[in-house]
Amino acid sequence: MFKTNLSTREKEQFVDDGFIVIKNAISSEAVELAKNLLSAQKLVDDRQLLVTPELTTHPSILGLFNESCLADILRNEMGPYPEVISCQIAVTPPFDRLGGEPAPHVDGSWSGPIPQTMSEIDPITTRPKNSEKYFGVNDEIRGANDGQLWIDPDRRMSIGSYTALVGVALNDQLVPGNGQLAVIKGCHEVVEEAFKKQRDSGGVIGPEGLDWPRIKASKNGKPFYNGLPDQVREEAYRMAKDKPATEDWPWPELTPVLLEAGDATVVLHSCPHTPTPNFGPNPRMNIYFRIRKQRKENPHEGSRRLGHGVSDHLDRGYFGQFLQYPDSYDPWQTSIDKLCDHWSEWDGFKELIQEKKQIASSLQ
Repeated sequence: MFKTNLSTREKEQFVDDGFIVIKNAISSEAVELAKNLLSAQKLVDDRQLLVTPELTTHPSILGLFNESCLADILRNEMGPYPEVISCQIAVTPPFDRLGGEPAPHVDGSWSGPIPQTMSEIDPITTRPKNSEKYFGVNDEIRGANDGQLWIDPDRRMSIGSYTALVGVALNDQLVPGNGQLAVIKGCHEVVEEAFKKQRDSGGVIGPEGLDWPRIKASKNGKPFYNGLPDQVREEAYRMAKDKPATEDWPWPELTPVLLEAGDATVVLHSCPHTPTPNFGPNPRMNIYFRIRKQRKENPHEGSRRLGHGVSDHLDRGYFGQFLQYPDSYDPWQTSIDKLCDHWSEWDGFKELIQEKKQIASSLQ
């Protein structure tokens, strides 16, 4: 029998941690079918999996969400949402062939090539001094992640959003260091607070806004694209200061999301997350769906040009095209409001959130 709702304990954990694991969300038959489809793909130079576009819209892949308990759980706990028509297929090759380090971030911002030295970065704007080379004449260059530098024409927002990231595991990921998705557990409220500060400052929401440099220097002095507000990064390190690093998991600020094949995780948009290196002997195979609660006033809601299920910038077309909206609906202000009050998008959590607010108020 399908699970159709979260338990009270699961809801409380989701509110506290910003993510949950749903055990046995997908049948073994559906997992095996999807896994076989992915396994038929050929590795390119042993570093990444070449996934044909047709596979991201294959009925058996989309069925991992649309035909499982996940569809009902999201509908009942979050609310109605547009049809899911695509997804992200995320396969991490084994034996650390991809290399790199975790890069925790909040989804929705641009990511792509940037200069290799900090001398090429403007310390005031935190953008490349030769901005045209990397961002384009009018900041029109799409990111390697298909992200946009700006979400709205007036450049009020440099970050898109959705409501929940839903991840499905096609193979076991129980041993830390096997390419798990990782989160900064419990930091979602700090992210929301950062968005509120940016809103109240009257500036940009997202990178290039208050206390969120677009490009920063790493510990070794090299530039990196900065996926988190400063206060979130500082809070993550503070929370991790007493946690030991281990050989298999040298990132104490990150919590690995441990999954068996067929398990799913639901992650709040504002919960920072990142892929991690896969030191194990097998590819890590995950499918991700980005779900945004339906906005009935939006005339483009449900349009295939938005790429619902994969896009993290749903106020623009998936390929970056600006859309026409009536004067009666401001999609960008609506998104700002949701970023600053993420639980407003979860219908099934209203009582729990109200109870927590009352408890917090009584302790002041």
